[in-house]
Amino acid sequence: MTRGSISSAFLDELRAKNDIVDIASKYITLKRRGNSFWACCPFHNEKTPSFSIRQDGQFFKCFGCGESGDVITLIMKLENVDFLTAVEMLCKNAGIEMPTMAENDEMQRKKKQRDIAYQILKATTEFYHKNLIGAPSSQQAQYLQSRKINSEMIEKFQIGASLNYDDLPKYLLSLSFNPQDMINAGVVGKNERGGLYDFYGTRLIFPIFNGFGDVVAYSGRSVSEAPDHTKYKNTPQTIVFNKSEILFAYNFVRDLKKSHMLDTIIIVEGHIDVIACHQAGLTNTIGCMGTALTVQHAKKIKQLVDNVILCLDADNAGRLATYKAIDILKEEGLNVKVVRLDVNKAKDPDEYLKKYGKDNFMDMLSHAQDCVDFVLSDSAKKYDFNSNADKNKYIQEALNYISKFSSPAEQEIYLNYVQQLVRIPLDVLRQSMTKKETKKVDTRHDEKISETVNNKYIIDSKIMLLAAILYKKITNFDEISGIFSPDDELDELSDLYRFLRQKVEEKTDFNISTLFDNFEINDKSMIDRVINYNFPDDAVFETMIADTIKRVKLYMLQEEKEKYRNLLIKSETDDERLNYLVKIKELTDKINKEKQ
Repeated sequence: MTRGSISSAFLDELRAKNDIVDIASKYITLKRRGNSFWACCPFHNEKTPSFSIRQDGQFFKCFGCGESGDVITLIMKLENVDFLTAVEMLCKNAGIEMPTMAENDEMQRKKKQRDIAYQILKATTEFYHKNLIGAPSSQQAQYLQSRKINSEMIEKFQIGASLNYDDLPKYLLSLSFNPQDMINAGVVGKNERGGLYDFYGTRLIFPIFNGFGDVVAYSGRSVSEAPDHTKYKNTPQTIVFNKSEILFAYNFVRDLKKSHMLDTIIIVEGHIDVIACHQAGLTNTIGCMGTALTVQHAKKIKQLVDNVILCLDADNAGRLATYKAIDILKEEGLNVKVVRLDVNKAKDPDEYLKKYGKDNFMDMLSHAQDCVDFVLSDSAKKYDFNSNADKNKYIQEALNYISKFSSPAEQEIYLNYVQQLVRIPLDVLRQSMTKKETKKVDTRHDEKISETVNNKYIIDSKIMLLAAILYKKITNFDEISGIFSPDDELDELSDLYRFLRQKVEEKTDFNISTLFDNFEINDKSMIDRVINYNFPDDAVFETMIADTIKRVKLYMLQEEKEKYRNLLIKSETDDERLNYLVKIKELTDKINKEKQ
């Protein structure tokens, strides 16, 4: 599905009812500065805000990574969804219906698959939940009681139970769902005899929600002592579920962000740990569901907050997972703190809360250790500092972390800590540490146009003039007549000129976001430079416009004259030479007139 599949009129209405500032503020903290709203970019790691939103133009632009677009593009990138899904989400937000549109067979098939999968998952969730509520003496219900999970949490997380292997397939078939669709949704399997069975048979069921509160998958926990019953059985990859992007309880912390009640996210491992934290009032807790934290997870977290606290399990696997998570989260620019549970006291957050209570857990969180401090102190435990080999290994590991994740001011603090452990002069440590620097290569001006001094000036001037039209600082096209010719080699700018002129002549209102429906715009395109043109003061700009128009026309005439001079040199007949001389004379007269 592309923008061209939906009318521009509908997209204009959709944008009008989904103000980009209102939508963006649900994900990131915006600060007004002049005519724009600014924030740290949600799409790349930065400490100084370079992500800008223009409310008057209804578009965003990051001057760091180059991402730009309208409110639809913003949702596509923030939620990692396709165009159609983004439009559907914005329609839902605005309370308007999706338009009927022509789709190709593949698009129709995928949309139908997604819709059916969501329907099956919704019905399955309700089925499992009713099972649990209706069978208080079941093993699943007894397990929750033993873990002291109350009815409020059972309702909030829609926890359910699969009581056998047969009832779910029968129930879904009674609702007229197709067996293959049930398999595709990840809720039913097929045995060797071709019969259908509940994929999570006899397990306690934890539904997994996406950011909008739709169930996309399940994690089924065994409550059986049978040795062949694996502890957890999780939904495989489906058309609506990608485990590398989904975090348990992310939908709840996202709601906190919308209510402006979120500053820090606590990350734990298991479902029960998350639920126990929510039950204790720590509703800013999410879980990585026992899988390794991914870059996609970190990006989704970064969209909501700048600060995270890692509180993973106390065993060695939890320790290693903490190290990996620190690397991924810090690379995305998050401020990371760590709580390491004492394995002799509690193996996970759930056990700690039950043994020592919410107040002690909160106190532990408030004293969470800076992640670099944690790595320096924790990794030191692996080495024998009486051994030169071990000492050298620790120094290399420590310096790598310090240079990777610390500011110059912080580095001195951490180097002093390392120096006290290894007893090596501070100057030596400083010399050993090499700061990794990433040079950003600006490829913005990689256009395949030979840019002579005059040609570059013409390009820059045309960009300025188009920006003036776009922002309605120029409304009289006679002023710039002849600057944008139909055969202009700068097709992108000429196309934009014709588009804007048509809109003005038809008296059709437009804003910047309209361009994204009609042009391919990225950080290398000249239209991107038009959109983000930085105007001087109005008084200065009025003088600048008149001077620029005159100078551009002059330079264009000079370039055309130079072209005919070159043709004259290469001419082979008297007729050709005469023709070129006449052209050169005409252009010379025009140039002299422009100079007056």
